[in-house]
Amino acid sequence: MSLDRDIDQRKGGVAANPTVGRDLSLSNLPSVVQYLASLIMAALVTAVAAGFDRYETIPNLSLIYVLPVVISSVAFGLGPALFSALLGALAYNFFFTEPRLSLAVADTSNIWAIALLFIVGCIISTIVWTKRRDKEELDRVHLYQDKLQTYARQMIAATSAEEATSLTRSVLASIFQAPVAVIFARNDDLEVDSGTRLAQAEIDAAKTASASNAVVAGGVYPFDKSRFDFWPARTTSDRTIVIGVAFDPERRPANPDATVEIVALMLAATIDRREA
Repeated sequence: MSLDRDIDQRKGGVAANPTVGRDLSLSNLPSVVQYLASLIMAALVTAVAAGFDRYETIPNLSLIYVLPVVISSVAFGLGPALFSALLGALAYNFFFTEPRLSLAVADTSNIWAIALLFIVGCIISTIVWTKRRDKEELDRVHLYQDKLQTYARQMIAATSAEEATSLTRSVLASIFQAPVAVIFARNDDLEVDSGTRLAQAEIDAAKTASASNAVVAGGVYPFDKSRFDFWPARTTSDRTIVIGVAFDPERRPANPDATVEIVALMLAATIDRREA
């Protein structure tokens, strides 16, 4: 049984994916689409406000522009939300303050109203975005824990080093949504268990991680051509296990070290147990 399928059954058929929070929040959409959606929402709110203003003067009409700010914060993130706040302030100034259909402001009190609208929009967008980011991080941690618990149970039941290696690649690829390589190093000899071909720079980086027993980051001199970050783990034999993860530079997690090191140590312990 695969790792994702095991977790899926425990969660009642809901696939566990560390990017689920992003998918639901629509923040994976292209930036152009996000900003365009914010612009459309501002236009719709302006049309609604104009409809009310045509028949009756409504106090604090500017507060209607808070709605697209909140929606953009929840759906897209901080950038589109701040964009909505700016659009709201400009639209309110252009359409609803005297002289109308102009960015000029005749009454100085309206200057404060426009500025306050923009400031409130910025504050709300920041608060909502921060709360959403914290929730996504908490959801991600819970998903990681579920995957690691399932991985630990499967590693206990693993009957061979090959099975343990396959499980390790599977859990890390599932957690980070990135290519994973498991390398067994003995002196200068490398045995690579990977679904992707390693470039020479990546092989050299793996050798350095094994020899120095330290993490080697990819994309950094002298291994700036390497896609993989490498983490070493010693076994009781004369081999070193090196685990590589090729993170997407735009979606690299803030602190993957703890997760990869736990998995690496578990793999090393499982292989030592099987060899013993």
